[in-house]
Amino acid sequence: MSKQPKDASSFCSTTTHSAVKKIVITSQRRCTWLACPDNRFDPFRLMYVEQSVWEVMVKALTLLMVNDYPDYIDAGEWARSLKARVSGLDFRLWPHSGDPGDIELVLIDKGTPRGFFEGMTRLRAVAYLGAGIDGLQLGELPAGVGVVRLATRELASEVVQYIVLRVLCQQRHVFEYAVQQTQKRWRPIAPRKISETGIVILGAGRIGGWAARLFAELGYRSAAWSRNPKQIADVACYAGAPALKEALAERDFVVCALPLTTETRGILNSETFRLMKRGAYLVNVGRGAHVDEAALLHAIDAGQLSGACLDVFTSEPLDQASPLWAHPKVTITPHVASYWLDSGIAQVAGLCEQIKLGNDITNLVNLERGY
Repeated sequence: MSKQPKDASSFCSTTTHSAVKKIVITSQRRCTWLACPDNRFDPFRLMYVEQSVWEVMVKALTLLMVNDYPDYIDAGEWARSLKARVSGLDFRLWPHSGDPGDIELVLIDKGTPRGFFEGMTRLRAVAYLGAGIDGLQLGELPAGVGVVRLATRELASEVVQYIVLRVLCQQRHVFEYAVQQTQKRWRPIAPRKISETGIVILGAGRIGGWAARLFAELGYRSAAWSRNPKQIADVACYAGAPALKEALAERDFVVCALPLTTETRGILNSETFRLMKRGAYLVNVGRGAHVDEAALLHAIDAGQLSGACLDVFTSEPLDQASPLWAHPKVTITPHVASYWLDSGIAQVAGLCEQIKLGNDITNLVNLERGY
């Protein structure tokens, strides 16, 4: 029998995965092995690598979560699910952050207070659990730290569902029929024909582009506007500030699905509303700061817009004193276009493994563009 290799005496467990077996060891060096042709574990076929690699394998990764929306996000479920997926995970919940020098990954769902990153000398990445990074104190972010945006199909699908729901509710007179029901009235209302209905999506990224394609498939005269040129099948695409006027003209519905940047902040204002078709309806799933709320109410009262559905607001929760609450032509929902952010748990687990192994981080936000 061959002599057992040095430092390979203490094995805790083995796990079989198709043609590869992983070994958890307690020795002072990391050991990996090549499977035998018949896929049997041979403890004498070990390859040794340096101590630093072993430390990457077994060290704990410290993650800090900032949960500003406990009604939406179950931090306990995130902790349980991530610990089940990521070995050695030290999960911390703000403000109980412990030593900031331990933290390598931060999860946030809204923003960070000033001075938040002080002392985080080992920080590798910040992951945003929403669609934008506008709440992040970019000026305080340590050099070399990547910002990751969740890019799950489930999250995008929820927002697209919401957009379609709000447009169809307005077009098919759902609200009018609800009033009729309270009055026990039976009066059909003819909806506008789909083929004669124009819609433009402001923002042609994963969410906006998907929504624009879907409306085109439904038969709408669908258009999309974005900062940079895009090509979407059966969708009229516009790009850049000079093209915004043409994109808005003759559109019965205007949907904002833009990221919030210095260029898009306040983009829906009195001037923009004047460019829209008279009687157009606005749906905003972007950010509250895209809309001048006072100008919006004025445009609705003047008949320039027929109404609006708002899921996001400049200040959230929406102040009780806001005139938006009582306006009969404004529909308010409490930032729920996307709700089940736990669809990003698997992506965050993958990010943890990238950090532990020292690999390149994926799905990074372009900080200059803001998305």
